[in-house]
Amino acid sequence: MSNSNEKKLELFPLSEEKTVYQCSIFRVKEQKAQSLDKKHNLNVYTLDCSNWVHVVPVTASGQIVMVEQHRFGTNSFTLEVPGGAVNLGEKDFTLAAIRELEEETGLTSQRILSLPGYSPNAAILSNKVTYFIAFDVQPLQTPVAHDDPFENIKLHLIDFKEALQLARTGQITNALSALAILLAEPYLNAKFKQPQ
Repeated sequence: MSNSNEKKLELFPLSEEKTVYQCSIFRVKEQKAQSLDKKHNLNVYTLDCSNWVHVVPVTASGQIVMVEQHRFGTNSFTLEVPGGAVNLGEKDFTLAAIRELEEETGLTSQRILSLPGYSPNAAILSNKVTYFIAFDVQPLQTPVAHDDPFENIKLHLIDFKEALQLARTGQITNALSALAILLAEPYLNAKFKQPQ
């Protein structure tokens, strides 16, 4: 990336880290910082969360399996790709993605493609979300017992071109899911021989 501005950026010096609040899904961390001009002492707050995985499950006929569920943050139903937190001790994000796929949809795949990972909100979140495409999803031989009291999921099969349109027009309101579908587009176009 070229930049005509010669200004050199510096990291803010951070010190005195403490946990302000902790629950099962995140920790609120407070750190002391000093402005680069040394004129201001700052309190900086961030959320430490587990890393996340999101999976775009695709059937052999080119339909994307999406989940509709209630989200407490917006108190609304959202249409999303399956995904969730990487569990403590899970080192392989691909296995975490397969676990989430199986738990939320009862489907699995023998062909998982890893896509890039991103910071969902670098201003306040410390974690990363990594994306995957699960090709030719099939029902599990033995369904996974998944008893999450926070989830009530309805599955939807949506043609991938329609899913792209829903993502582009904001009808998929979950930004992480919209990005997942947009990232999957070139791979799905290639697999199903669609012009881009």
